[in-house]
Amino acid sequence: MLKPVLAALLALTLAAPVRAETAPDARALLQKTSDTYRGLTSYHFEGSMNIRVTGGGDQNFDVPVIMAADRAGRARLEIRHPQMGGVMVSDGAQTSTYVYAFNQYVQAPAPAAMDSAGMPLPPQNSPVSRYFDLLQGLKGTAVTGEQRITLGDAPADCWVVRCEMEPPPAPVSDSSTRATAVFWIDKARALVLRDSTSISLRNPTTGAIMVMDQVTRYTLGRVNQPLPDSLFVFTPPAGAKQVQNIGQQAVAETPSPLVGKPAPPFTLTGVKGSTVSLAAYKGRVVLLDFWATWCGPCRIEMPRVEALYKEFKAKGLVVFGIDVGEDLATVKRFLAQNPYTMPILLDLKRVASQRYQAEAIPTLVVIGRDGRISSYFQGVREESVLRAALAKAGMK
Repeated sequence: MLKPVLAALLALTLAAPVRAETAPDARALLQKTSDTYRGLTSYHFEGSMNIRVTGGGDQNFDVPVIMAADRAGRARLEIRHPQMGGVMVSDGAQTSTYVYAFNQYVQAPAPAAMDSAGMPLPPQNSPVSRYFDLLQGLKGTAVTGEQRITLGDAPADCWVVRCEMEPPPAPVSDSSTRATAVFWIDKARALVLRDSTSISLRNPTTGAIMVMDQVTRYTLGRVNQPLPDSLFVFTPPAGAKQVQNIGQQAVAETPSPLVGKPAPPFTLTGVKGSTVSLAAYKGRVVLLDFWATWCGPCRIEMPRVEALYKEFKAKGLVVFGIDVGEDLATVKRFLAQNPYTMPILLDLKRVASQRYQAEAIPTLVVIGRDGRISSYFQGVREESVLRAALAKAGMK
């Protein structure tokens, strides 16, 4: 009589699921992971970012990425996207930066690296950069499970950590704005083998919810190993031109024929719906910044223009960031993550940009109080150059 009972008990025992590991404290795990990255002597990751936007200006595309660095100051960041991608390579002595959209590159001495100072922080636009401080912007977190991730041909058991993050500033105050991130963290090495970010916010124009999802999957990940010198050699792509500033002409610049002439008039609509006419600002110094969300050099220049706007607006400086050729939803989506305070205007039909001959962006134009163009630049300029141009126009 006991045999059937024992057999049944044995069957139940064999069928019972294996007890999972006790999950670690999520916040402590995130801190441990960040400490791991900061303590590396080298890393080399390759993979792809899938970016999907729904609810306004829908997009879905994959962006291959390569990230490598060591404590000697050598580094490589390669983002392969024809509009917003580029390559940054440093051999420890010289840094080369190439932007696909312009097929141009610049070279400059690399900053000195101290081997004892820990792993240098990656550039902010590198997917790896967030791993160096996973607690930044964290509102709440929990380990939600376990999952096996395959990296190349090697499987790795991971903790799945879900995080609620501080959302980026929205165009208007909206309690529905959310930002979440999920990290798959290798149990054995405390490395992120996959991550997912989702940002949702309400479109202030249509009232619809816009969602941006980004998933980064790695196919190669190795750390604390010697890296091949070939990773840190920059070879200019076919036809690429070396310039002093990305976006400028590769030949020596000549003054724009617009300098000294009356500034062409325009009337454009701002992102908040207001109509702006340049004629209303005659008698004041005006700085125009022609840009677009996909333009990497524009993203370098805009913080400098924003800083000048904040410094001089009380003294009467007028600044307009003029987006070239993009729709309202695209621009607002960018501003939701980059909360600039200077007025942004839409040149959807490219009327103003054509009048100002802004064939390459960023194009920056300073208009004097007499309504004539005082200075004209194409390509990225240091803040000191723009500051001198404003002084030339009488803004001190």
